[in-house]
Amino acid sequence: MKIFTMCMECQKELGHPSFEPILADYYDEPVAHFECGRGHICALMLQSQKFEILLESAVNALLAGYTLEASSTFSSAYERFFEFVISVFCSKQKVDKDELAKTFKQVSRQSERQLGAFLYLYLMEFGVNYQINMDIIEFRNKVIHKGYIPSPDEVEKFAEKIYTEIYQVTQKLKSSCGEDIQNVVQASLLERSKSVSGQVAKATSTGASFFSLSHEEQAPTFDSAIASYKEVQKAIKESTPTLKALGEIIKAREH
Repeated sequence: MKIFTMCMECQKELGHPSFEPILADYYDEPVAHFECGRGHICALMLQSQKFEILLESAVNALLAGYTLEASSTFSSAYERFFEFVISVFCSKQKVDKDELAKTFKQVSRQSERQLGAFLYLYLMEFGVNYQINMDIIEFRNKVIHKGYIPSPDEVEKFAEKIYTEIYQVTQKLKSSCGEDIQNVVQASLLERSKSVSGQVAKATSTGASFFSLSHEEQAPTFDSAIASYKEVQKAIKESTPTLKALGEIIKAREH
């Protein structure tokens, strides 16, 4: 995965952005390590939850035409979303973090049990049954277990169903568990900070742009979300040459 950024240490030294565009890599641990043109070694910690990162990765795969990879990653995002929601519900109930980690470890490799935990916690929180869209489960199993390679249209319909569920649950969570969403995000950010060497300059980023809990509002549909994402990516691509030119001018003036 990649994230567009600029060096935060340069901004401190110069008193303004360096305008050096940096496309930094990050992987399972959502921390992007990079070195800028002035030699600053930095770590950019993303606030994004795993499901947000996986959603963006799936969209990138879909846009690149990799339908099998997109389908499996959308499926993973869906499962990790339930994990996130479980953490939010447990935060609201003041469940001890260590005890939650021990309990989740027992179901971490069994998505069906995680789904079951989500269903009962959702029922307890909202007092109504959550109806899982079985079309999602059936398509997921067809791709994952039978090696089915779907068409782009099939993936888009699959992604739309997943996005709709994530969007709708997120809206309900924001209404009843807004503070607990922030608690879970901040707790994960703290863990990422602990993993970064004290000798490295640290900064934080909201991270993924396709679907982000940090945004006040999320796009209500998959189509509108992917259209917005394309616009963001286009703006980054088009602005990069100008930013590079500005950065070179600023660097030249330093000498």
